[in-house]
Amino acid sequence: MGRRASSGLNATAIIGIAAVVLVVVGGGAVVLKKGKKEGFTGQPLPVEATFSNATAMRRNEYTVEGKVFRIESRDSGVGVCLMVGSKEGEEEAVFVKVPEDIATINLERDVTYAFKIRVEEGGVNVATAIKKP
Repeated sequence: MGRRASSGLNATAIIGIAAVVLVVVGGGAVVLKKGKKEGFTGQPLPVEATFSNATAMRRNEYTVEGKVFRIESRDSGVGVCLMVGSKEGEEEAVFVKVPEDIATINLERDVTYAFKIRVEEGGVNVATAIKKP
């Protein structure tokens, strides 16, 4: 008497199913990642206080998001001027010093970035992290 071949799943079918599952999971991850457009969490920079009493803010960390309108080369990194909205509804210019080790992305003019900053001596805003929201 002859033997019958088993009719179970073969290796090709298993590989095909695994490939489809990976494509679906990868596509879902891309869609979810594109949906996230956020800066940093934390206390926002009080723009008005940076002009009137910046030295009292030193050693504190803040978040700020704005459009770059000027980039200046410095000895220890890059200086960036941002246009940031204030409480009165008008835009104010805020300077942020970006050290070389933090400037891991290419900063461009007329592009919005989110910065996590620390106010140093003399009220100088120094970036500790950068994101492109």
